Amino acid sequence: MTWDARQLAQQTGRTFVITGANSGIGLETARDLVGRGAHVVLAVRDVAKGEAARAAIGGRGGSSVVELDLADLDSVATAAKTISAEHDSLHALVCNAGVMGGPYLLTAQGLERQMATNHLGHAALVTALWPLLHSTGGRVVTVSSIAARGGRLTAQTTRDELVEPGSSYDGKAVYASTKQANLLFAQELHRRAGKAGSPVSSIAVHPGVSDTNLFARQLSDGGRRLLAPLSRLVTKVALQSASAGAQPTLRALHHSTPSGAFVGPKGLNQMRGRPELLDVYASGKDPAVAARLWELTEDVLGAPLPV
Repeated sequence: MTWDARQLAQQTGRTFVITGANSGIGLETARDLVGRGAHVVLAVRDVAKGEAARAAIGGRGGSSVVELDLADLDSVATAAKTISAEHDSLHALVCNAGVMGGPYLLTAQGLERQMATNHLGHAALVTALWPLLHSTGGRVVTVSSIAARGGRLTAQTTRDELVEPGSSYDGKAVYASTKQANLLFAQELHRRAGKAGSPVSSIAVHPGVSDTNLFARQLSDGGRRLLAPLSRLVTKVALQSASAGAQPTLRALHHSTPSGAFVGPKGLNQMRGRPELLDVYASGKDPAVAARLWELTEDVLGAPLPV
């Protein structure tokens, strides 16, 4: 049977954290959940933009804003402490925020920016919020991409290849590997949570190709800021809406979607369409690659992951 967002129940009394919730798919996911009575924590890098998004969402359940720069592990730790202090339950963490392409940049901790933001920051956030997720029997929804099919992570990937590619830097290739890392992490989290007897579910999604600010931001970061307005116009006309792109995330939050699932559209080479249960890409399926990523992630973060 075709899934429809109308199947998602009212969410009164439930708490969700969504990273990158001030625009695009994250904003549309937050808008839907708040409309169902949920309280949504908008975890965003720019607090002013987060507050503007909060005002635009309105809704019965309400929302709040917490500052979170996923590229800075200190910011991740601070945000997690704030969330944990203000909420005694967490029904889902949606790891949605991300950056795509651009020049070779390092974070405050000296890590390659895309991998730090898209994977490592989210892994640290999941770990810090795990006690809340575990006690509530919550869900971790990790937003990957069809780009994950081109990821280059293997069971032999080294630490430097993951976070310090240096002169061999290829922004597009690194982005694909970050999205592969999202898929591998979601699968490994599912396996490890199951073995540990944890009630937490882990689901990966991809949104197809949607009208978000990723493309315009990529141009701006790459020094082509004047092309960003044209990019926004083209993506709005050519791509599916951010609301449509949020549908896989909403399906992943539905109780009928099992832990370990991969959700995304099937139409036009998985670029658009209704959210379906998909086969995990070959790049995200190998447990040996996932175990290696897990090991490297713990080494970079300097702490064990949650399970």
